[in-house]
Amino acid sequence: MEIEALNCRCCGGVLNVDSALCVCKYCGATNFISDTANKYINQLNRANKLRQEKEYDNAIRIYDNILAENVATADILWLRTLCEYGIEYVPDPISSKYFPTLHRIKDESILNYHSYKDALELCDEKQRAILEVEAAEINRIQTDYLDIAKNEAPYDVFICYKETDEDTKDTTEDVEYCTQLYDILTKDGFKVFFARVTLQDKLSVDYEPYIFAALKSSKAMAVIGSKSEYFTATWVKNEWSRFLKLMETDSDKQMFFACDDPEELPRAFSLKQAQLLSDQNAMENLAKNIERYLTVIVKAEKNGKVGSRRVGRGEAESMYESAIKKANVGNFPAALSTVSDLIELYPNMPEAYWLRMAVKIHHNADNIKFTKKDLTLFEDYNKALSLADPNLKAHYVSIKDKCLGNLKLQNEFYDEMNSAADEFESNLPTNNFYTQRQDIVAALDKIDQQLKENTIYSTSLKRSYEAKIAKYLSDIDSLSARILNEFASLGLTKYREFCAKYNVSEKVEIDMESTHYVALRSKLVKENIEIKEKYKSLEVLVLNPNDTYKEKIEEDDALNSYYRMVVNKVQE
Repeated sequence: MEIEALNCRCCGGVLNVDSALCVCKYCGATNFISDTANKYINQLNRANKLRQEKEYDNAIRIYDNILAENVATADILWLRTLCEYGIEYVPDPISSKYFPTLHRIKDESILNYHSYKDALELCDEKQRAILEVEAAEINRIQTDYLDIAKNEAPYDVFICYKETDEDTKDTTEDVEYCTQLYDILTKDGFKVFFARVTLQDKLSVDYEPYIFAALKSSKAMAVIGSKSEYFTATWVKNEWSRFLKLMETDSDKQMFFACDDPEELPRAFSLKQAQLLSDQNAMENLAKNIERYLTVIVKAEKNGKVGSRRVGRGEAESMYESAIKKANVGNFPAALSTVSDLIELYPNMPEAYWLRMAVKIHHNADNIKFTKKDLTLFEDYNKALSLADPNLKAHYVSIKDKCLGNLKLQNEFYDEMNSAADEFESNLPTNNFYTQRQDIVAALDKIDQQLKENTIYSTSLKRSYEAKIAKYLSDIDSLSARILNEFASLGLTKYREFCAKYNVSEKVEIDMESTHYVALRSKLVKENIEIKEKYKSLEVLVLNPNDTYKEKIEEDDALNSYYRMVVNKVQE
């Protein structure tokens, strides 16, 4: 694999890519790279730069476009995950190594995030080891941040603004506006998050848990910008865009704006009313609007109408239908978010727990019956059962039994596949293709001995040896492909016979990857690699009799390369 000018995900340096695993010569970070990367170098570098500039949503859009056009790959999914959690890699001043920091904490652990788990499924062994170590470190940092956030007292108002002008490097005039607003609101007894004050004794790398806690708890956000570009500045946009997402699931949150020209507001604010900074007493007016809104919220909380409220059944069913639609089209992350919000607001709805269990394993409420899992191991299953009426409970139990039946079928099929693989292996010595390959191995051994006993050959003898060796090596590939093809056909035949025997629906998720079957397939591929490696030096001896055997190439690289070749031959 040769890819030019692809940038490192940690430091942004140009990588010298010659394999699927590439170590950056600048920072030492290991990058793993798929063939897809070769087609999208410019887009990937652009997305990487956006992430390093903390433009996470814009970077995500690029990754989503690539994923939409191609089969998902581990590297693209992992890079997208880094954006979701706002990962920035910063150099350690002592070791010069790069370590992750988080700028977008989520309540959901990165270890449970769907893109990360999908990336793991697509990794080879070495990639998986690298990914698991890095994700564990990010999860550790995230856990520490969440612990800090939990200890923060809830805020009433979050002030969002631009502290420093990028061009002049001077403090913006918005700081004065925000200071006025902060003083008014705090004097009136409200708890306000104002970064200039709230974070003054914190290190910049430790800001995120406090920002996260304030965004979650604040019922109001005041976004202030005397210039249109301040609204789209990286940190400002990071804060208000996250608050807007929280507003989607929390109807008690509200956003307020103050600007010079409402026409220059970002599109997300286009339908919102803004306070003009040019108005006399602008901050006093903005503070009154915020306080009026918060007073309504506080009164409602005292009456038990908001906060830890229970929504009406109609609203709950609307949210449930929304989650169902998202799950039905395969948008499981969105479905999980919606149904989790529903459970928080309406904790006595059994259908919501059932749906959440389904989407967590990438199913919807209906097709979960085709999975092969013990549903009783899921907390949401037991919660749904405890809340369901007798009829619904019986329905859930019947699906649980169906899934247990699927699991039993899978285990029985694994046993059959293991037996079939063992039988195939025991019969290999009498397999026609296998015996032909053994005859070729014996012939190559004979040539090997002859070559080692001689040092000088005539031109015609060299050509004779070259032709024989080339043909033998080609025949070995062809015969090995036939052996693998027979083995694959055996698995497919066994699968069809099993499904017919037990009347198994094609929608039941039965697979052929039993332990013995997988092990024998790997063994057959490895055997041919070893044979080819053993005799490939014969061609060298023919051309240069005094040369030693070439050093063997890395076994795992050879295995991957050979397996792709075998698959191509089988498909042909």
